[in-house]
Amino acid sequence: MPDTPATAPRRFLTLGLASFAILFLAGCGGGVSESVSTAAKDSSSAVATARLALKQDMDGKLTRAATATTLEDALKEVETSRGTVQKLSPATQADRDTQRQGLDVLDQCAAGFFTARAAVSADDGGAAPSTADGDRALAAAQDALEQLSQKAGSR
Repeated sequence: MPDTPATAPRRFLTLGLASFAILFLAGCGGGVSESVSTAAKDSSSAVATARLALKQDMDGKLTRAATATTLEDALKEVETSRGTVQKLSPATQADRDTQRQGLDVLDQCAAGFFTARAAVSADDGGAAPSTADGDRALAAAQDALEQLSQKAGSR
């Protein structure tokens, strides 16, 4: 069908929207990796803050209440990062793998926080983990976050 005065603007609009969609999707190629890398860096900073609080607690330089508050605040940062990664819409298998790896590492990070929180809330007895256990769990999480950040940042 030849272009008429009525169909030419529609065709132009359709081609324009299609071109925009293609450019937008092509521009989002690094979006998942970049978002996961940012989430890992933000979470790593939160873990470092929590570990510092735990060390000061172990040295008797910080109260348990202050340590607990620091752990809660840092965990909220990790949960925010996890929410951001979970909401991503990966278009490729590589992006889905990056998202899954990010979620796995952030889950490990949250588990480290739960160990640290249990240690801080314990009354120095029983089967509860020690603050050193909490620090080790957070150290492992921090290592995993750094590896994730480097891996996602290189894509």
